[in-house]
Amino acid sequence: MSEEQAEHSFLGKHKDKMWTYLILMMVLIAIVIVINLVWNNPARMTAGVKHFLGLPAWALATTAFLVGAIVFWLGLKVEADWPEAMGAFLISGSIAWFEVIVGWKHFDIGGMVVLPYLIPLVAFVLLLMYGMRNSV
Repeated sequence: MSEEQAEHSFLGKHKDKMWTYLILMMVLIAIVIVINLVWNNPARMTAGVKHFLGLPAWALATTAFLVGAIVFWLGLKVEADWPEAMGAFLISGSIAWFEVIVGWKHFDIGGMVVLPYLIPLVAFVLLLMYGMRNSV
């Protein structure tokens, strides 16, 4: 497959791309809703995260990170790009979760309120770029 064909086949053909973008749009909407809930009532969100499944929040975030890393790594070994995208999403989601655990204000460097939101987004994009460049 030529490099141009490989570039255009990322995440599927025409109909597959429609579903890909639809699913990514739904995921982004879910992320915005969760961020809105965290922003409006961080204490309630932190308490809910701490008691989910009876495990400490850091254990669930670490598990999500490890599962994401394994899925991403396995995605690099296969031709399909979905495992890489899902792994990158799990990793960036766990990074956002760790930010909630530590506290959003700790990542609000220099009064830039948007910085805590950009960190997981940048991680997601960088992982996708790495996956597109290094996948089979």
